Amino acid sequence: MSSSEIVFFFLLIVMIGWSLLAFYMRRRDVNYGLKPSGDRIFRCKDCDYVYTDDDDVERSLCPECGRMNSPVQF
Repeated sequence: MSSSEIVFFFLLIVMIGWSLLAFYMRRRDVNYGLKPSGDRIFRCKDCDYVYTDDDDVERSLCPECGRMNSPVQF
């Protein structure tokens, strides 16, 4: 086997390795078409219960204790 064939096969193996690595990394970053729900997150000031409600609601009733709460601001 000549030195040019050795270099060719070495570069071929490196290129295949990079291609497999790129394919794996690209596949890992796919989000599978998930969309955010649009719900608002609420935390009760009395019982610290965390819950969600529709996006169009300004204040929501806690399902645990019944207190009205404002949405959490991040």
